[in-house]
Amino acid sequence: MVLLSAGLCGLPTRPVLAQQRPVVLTEFNYAMGIPGGDLAERFGSHLAIGGGMAYHPAKNPFHIGLRGSVFFGQTVKEDVIAPFRTSQYGLLIGVDQLLAEMKLRERAWMLLVSGGGLIALRESPSAHSQLKWQLGLGFIEHSIRFVDDASALPQFDKTLIQGLDRLSNGLALVPAVGFEHLSKSGGFSYYAGIETVFGFTRNQRSYHYDLGISELGTSRLDLMWQLRLALYLPFHLGNADDLEY
Repeated sequence: MVLLSAGLCGLPTRPVLAQQRPVVLTEFNYAMGIPGGDLAERFGSHLAIGGGMAYHPAKNPFHIGLRGSVFFGQTVKEDVIAPFRTSQYGLLIGVDQLLAEMKLRERAWMLLVSGGGLIALRESPSAHSQLKWQLGLGFIEHSIRFVDDASALPQFDKTLIQGLDRLSNGLALVPAVGFEHLSKSGGFSYYAGIETVFGFTRNQRSYHYDLGISELGTSRLDLMWQLRLALYLPFHLGNADDLEY
């Protein structure tokens, strides 16, 4: 049923569609970002992939969700293997007594629960377009990954790596805002937004072999600024159609 109402000046108001059905969203997301705070002293820019699920209740501007991400970076600014390098070319001596290279990479992961609100921008019988703001709370962990492509450096075993990898983890707080488009007829659904990751982490290794010191429990403020893109697969629950008021 279509109900037309008049404004105070006697002119009709613009119709607004009320979402009558709850929606479950499954997503695949991709992000690119730069570090800040203490993280910028260790790593460079990064990429991330992840997935998650969210729930939008019917007739309600709020939502809740769960998502996880894995981060990859090519730039490590702390040369933790400097004491092991040779004076010639800065390489390492392999098990075959030849020079070998150890590559250092950034690795991290994050798991969040989130909640927030929706502000409708444009609505039609076939789709919803809206601003989406959210606040995530969860856990983040990052470390240096060691890549020995030639398998020539067995001296870098698990015990040695644990004294070099700078493993840190802790609480993550993630505010975000973006644009969301949800199709109700099997069309393309997506999200694009920006977010800041506040990582309140602590160093988890008892001793740094390269520095000869302990930073166990040292507090860190690890920041990330990210552009995040997500593709949705929405599941509209129930049979009720949207009604126009």
